[in-house]
Amino acid sequence: MRAGAGVESGGWFARMGPEGRRGALLMRAVGFSYVGATYVLYLSGEREFGVLPVTAAFLAAAFLMKVMPWERCDAARVRLLAVPAFALVSFLIVRMTGLGFSAGFFYAAVANGVFVFGFRRGMAYAGFIMLLLFGDILWAHPQRGVLWALEQAASWSWPLAFVIGICTLAVESMRRQAHAQELLAELEEAHAELRRYAERARELAVSEERNRIAREIHDAVGHHLTVVNVQLEAAGKLLARDPGRAAEAVARAKSSASEALSEARRAVRALKPPSMEGRAGLRALDDLVREFHGSGVAVSFEVSGERRPLPPEVEFILYRALQEGLTNALRHSGADRVEVRLDLCGEAVRLSVRDDGRGTSEGASGGGFGLEGLRERVAEAGGRISAGDARGGGFALEVELPAGAGA
Repeated sequence: MRAGAGVESGGWFARMGPEGRRGALLMRAVGFSYVGATYVLYLSGEREFGVLPVTAAFLAAAFLMKVMPWERCDAARVRLLAVPAFALVSFLIVRMTGLGFSAGFFYAAVANGVFVFGFRRGMAYAGFIMLLLFGDILWAHPQRGVLWALEQAASWSWPLAFVIGICTLAVESMRRQAHAQELLAELEEAHAELRRYAERARELAVSEERNRIAREIHDAVGHHLTVVNVQLEAAGKLLARDPGRAAEAVARAKSSASEALSEARRAVRALKPPSMEGRAGLRALDDLVREFHGSGVAVSFEVSGERRPLPPEVEFILYRALQEGLTNALRHSGADRVEVRLDLCGEAVRLSVRDDGRGTSEGASGGGFGLEGLRERVAEAGGRISAGDARGGGFALEVELPAGAGA
């Protein structure tokens, strides 16, 4: 509910929570005390009416105090019945005990109107009380005339105005307190929502980090294991006729296995940013191509344009792209020859890896996890990538990156 709307709808104590309930309880305690004290004082003095009707009127006033909907916003029917009923009972008590003796009932009736109905309706209700008071005075003293009755009723307007002012200040104070509590509840809800968003962001960050580690394991460890497998196969073929070259192949396989183990440890622990196994610049691409010599696949590497330093992120993506292309040619494509071209002319850097193998339609990997990770890297750097069947057969991987990406 909009803060401040209850100025005309009552129910202030309900919107104040536990403090409001304590406030309503305090008002009832004061009301019961006043009703009881007035009743005892009346019984101790001279009585114009019998004890039974006066006792019934006081009990009715106490009951209406009990059911008065101070702390209920939705008790419209109770408000329409309890508040006017208390006003009528108050007039009966005043008539039986005397106006000066029990004038507090008039004040209580007006206060009920302000607290239950709100300020504007409470003012209209106070006007209704004044009309009843005027009618009661005129009915009790018809010989004094209308003007005298008006003067007598008007003499009570100042005390009633004071009561209305006090009640209005109390209502305004409660309105502000209710509004503050609503704002506090909204703030707490906003904080809870922020905590939920923070938790989701943390989970997303963890998921992204897991994906990054998975990419690193696939790109680095998968490549090294492919090299190990190729070198060991070559060593097995060369062992009988050329033990020296077989030993070299085994040594290369051992080196690749060590690098794979290091990469796995680094990726799992995620303690370091991505690297190119300690290599730097375009020399890393030369070393990567050299690793595949002796694998049974002929790899050629052609560079167009002037070799120049590139941003580390560009070098790393080119390295991973070449890794993916060569690994795909060895593992899936069944190629005999791989052509690698690096174009350094212009503002963009282009890398092309093309083999003469089966292509994606016959089993080469066109959409594996490695390519998916590579696509993510290239997209983050603002580049373009294409992977699929090449014209004339085989598989082709092409990557284009801005020369200044990641700088």
